[in-house]
Amino acid sequence: MSTDDVERFFRDCPADDSAASRVQTFLKRQHDSTGNLTRPVVCVTSGGTTVPLERHCVRFIDNFSGGTRGALSAENFLQAGYAVIFLHRRHSIQPFTKGLPSGQILDFLTSVLEPDEGPQQGVHVTESASELVSSCVQRAQEAAASGTLLRLPFETLFEYLKSLRAIAETLRPLGRHAVFYLAAAVSDFYIPWPQMVEHKIQSAEFGEGFHLELQKVPKMLGVLRRAWAPEAFIVSFKLETDEGLLITKATNSISKYGVHAVVANILETRKEVVHVVRPADTDNGGRTEIDRIARGQEQFIEKPLVDDVVRLHHRYLTAA
Repeated sequence: MSTDDVERFFRDCPADDSAASRVQTFLKRQHDSTGNLTRPVVCVTSGGTTVPLERHCVRFIDNFSGGTRGALSAENFLQAGYAVIFLHRRHSIQPFTKGLPSGQILDFLTSVLEPDEGPQQGVHVTESASELVSSCVQRAQEAAASGTLLRLPFETLFEYLKSLRAIAETLRPLGRHAVFYLAAAVSDFYIPWPQMVEHKIQSAEFGEGFHLELQKVPKMLGVLRRAWAPEAFIVSFKLETDEGLLITKATNSISKYGVHAVVANILETRKEVVHVVRPADTDNGGRTEIDRIARGQEQFIEKPLVDDVVRLHHRYLTAA
């Protein structure tokens, strides 16, 4: 895809531009009174993008991502001393909520709350859920009080990519102190906005079948690396079902887009083992190094994964 394809995508993109001002306000809180940055800033993307089939959208294409990896990773970046911009799918899993009952809201409420005794008709957290709920609330309040977590929601592919560009361009002055951890499951194909029908597609108009022609989404990784935030440390993700393709495709992403690391994982084992694929050094003749990250005794694999990314980022900072 050419630069023209990227510019055409954004020219037709219907999403608003509110992300930039929110990020600018957030960044001010990460500087001290003399204007010095007090902590590195990471943009963690999370959840899956939808592809609308109509402008007044009733039908859309989606994927299975619920945002678990992004949410847990955001928590661990906060614990590692980073400020986090959490660009997430609306209604996906949020930081500090993993372990709480999921599903319908009524199921959640009845799992953690029970009625008070007596005439007040209040509720309280059940004894079995008290420790977990207290921990979640405390950590969320700490992040809110410190001003180190900014949540930015998206729903569609258009919203996601427009917000990502706004974040990247706003973080550009941070140079190597900015990190992009691109865990969101981004659609590969879409219907351009000018080609999309205005209202709900009527099934009666299509007889026995309905055919869609989708276009490839312009690849933004290279543009992010070269133009939007050229000094930022960029980590992309590669999910495959064929283990024989995994490392090759991750290596190709490094050579093609210039990202600093690729988190490569297989669908069935992604919660137990991942591989962080990265160039060995600038004169390595195309060879790559691979860090195998296993969950081990941790409850979730995101803790050792983020630890490894933080280590690589610190190395990148000291190499400047």
